[in-house]
Amino acid sequence: MEANANTPSIASVVNDYRKLEVDDYQRSYAWDSQQIHDFFVDLQEATNTGTSHFFGSLILQTEGNGTAAVVDGQQRLTTTFLTVAALRDAVLNLPDDTINQPGRIPIRVADVAWSFLIPDNDPTVPRFWSNKFLRKILLECVLPIPENQAAIPDRDIQLTLRFRKAIRQIREEVRKDLDHFETNEAKLVRVHEMLTTLTKRFLVLRVVTESIDESLDIFLTLNNRGLPLGPSDLVRGQIMSTRGAGLEVRQQQKLHQQIFEEWRVISDNVEEPEVFLRHYLVATGDKKVTKKKVVETVAERIKDENDVRSKVLAEQFWKDLIDASEVYGRIINPGYETDFTYHMHILETISKSHRIFLLGLLRSGGKQEDIEVATRLLYVLGFRYVMSGLNAQKLEDFFQKLCGLMRDGSPLNHIHQLLRDMIEETTVDVSKYLKTAGDNIGISRAILHGINRYIAPSAYQYPLDSKIHLEHIAPQGETEHWISEMFSGNQDLYDDYSDLISEVGNFTLLDKTINLEVKQKPFIEKKAEYEKSGLYITRHLVPIQTWKQEQIEARTDWVIECFELIWHSKPVSGKPETFNDWYSKRF
Repeated sequence: MEANANTPSIASVVNDYRKLEVDDYQRSYAWDSQQIHDFFVDLQEATNTGTSHFFGSLILQTEGNGTAAVVDGQQRLTTTFLTVAALRDAVLNLPDDTINQPGRIPIRVADVAWSFLIPDNDPTVPRFWSNKFLRKILLECVLPIPENQAAIPDRDIQLTLRFRKAIRQIREEVRKDLDHFETNEAKLVRVHEMLTTLTKRFLVLRVVTESIDESLDIFLTLNNRGLPLGPSDLVRGQIMSTRGAGLEVRQQQKLHQQIFEEWRVISDNVEEPEVFLRHYLVATGDKKVTKKKVVETVAERIKDENDVRSKVLAEQFWKDLIDASEVYGRIINPGYETDFTYHMHILETISKSHRIFLLGLLRSGGKQEDIEVATRLLYVLGFRYVMSGLNAQKLEDFFQKLCGLMRDGSPLNHIHQLLRDMIEETTVDVSKYLKTAGDNIGISRAILHGINRYIAPSAYQYPLDSKIHLEHIAPQGETEHWISEMFSGNQDLYDDYSDLISEVGNFTLLDKTINLEVKQKPFIEKKAEYEKSGLYITRHLVPIQTWKQEQIEARTDWVIECFELIWHSKPVSGKPETFNDWYSKRF
């Protein structure tokens, strides 16, 4: 990503103003230690690789005379100014701050920092003014040169605590980075590289407003509604820029506000806007789209040599994105009352790539019965593919191919056959997987829940959510009782305990009615709790008299048989037997 009019460097934005001020109505500095560390890691990586880094949005309200209020982005700006000041201090603590270049003008590294921190070569007049609660510490402990800095107060009002911690941590991050370089010359070059990267290669999406009402509207839209910042910022910027070209200022402002409001609707619909945006581009296009390619892909779709045509393309893209977000919302929150919605509900617990295919399927215009057949086949494929351990990108490419066929008008019965073919091609040793990887929580929960739904007439009452726990019947933390119980007192088999309890047959589902303290109790006491469960697969354990190696292995075989019946390309005919019925016929 390169700096341009839509995504300028942070320095080019900052240098447009003599004063950037954070109003007192904004919250105080809030970044924690991990966020600061992540920021510094991003800075190191971009410095080491020479690449650019997208740093998020800046909403600035212009106030005339070279002054702007920072409406959104104050956390990023504050951290940037603290880092530039810390890098400046590191330079000033070296014997020399000049990089000599034969045949070229020497570089005074401290001046690079000063030009960012102050507008008029006057260190008493900073460019960045934090809110009044932090301002004294900033002016006395950060901006002056090291020998004139006051000590960071150990005690102050609570509102300044994270700010004080941030100053100390950033200085320590700089020190640790420079410790990797042995000579003063190398340290100086390193500081210059980091300053250049931070100010010239950290890119932002700049949004400029002119009134407090407009600023607050946008600020509240972005922050109080929890709108995430990332590639979607750039996409919105492209849409705004393209659709707003040639409009008068007030018309542009009105359009920008409309787009922000529409993006709020999209965000509310899809929950994870960045994931949705990439899935949408994959489902509606023919090229692979990585996260880093999202912005570039959108630009290609709305670009045309004719500006009028570009506007039309941008408007069409945006309208379709809104429509797709409504469909995507139904995919990620489908319910579970019917087989159709249940299949989507369970797929959400094991992966996300299925959303690509469903986005194409639900917008295909096909008959509902054909859509339901395709969704059940997707349900089967999703499980088998995850259990096979095959390359996830290959599956995503397959879904993209199917979406392309549906856009081209391919009938859904053809899509059904391609899904069946893919199921047949996806080789998985179900028996081995469920005996050796049965403690894969996501898959085991979903398989047991699926079996429960088929054997229980009212299983739709229990969605697979955080209230459904995967329970080890014979507990993970072995006790003398359970060792003796499992192997009938044969201690020679003790080493087999951890393998045996990891078989899927040793798991059941606990719903919210069960006392979780039952976990390590003897089986007879567990059964008293299991009997209270609303889940048939758990209640059906009650008639079992003992829980030993024999029962675990038998129940694993039962789960395997149920899996091959339910997760098959052909629809289930009849109901699988309960474990009680199955077990009583064989033992």
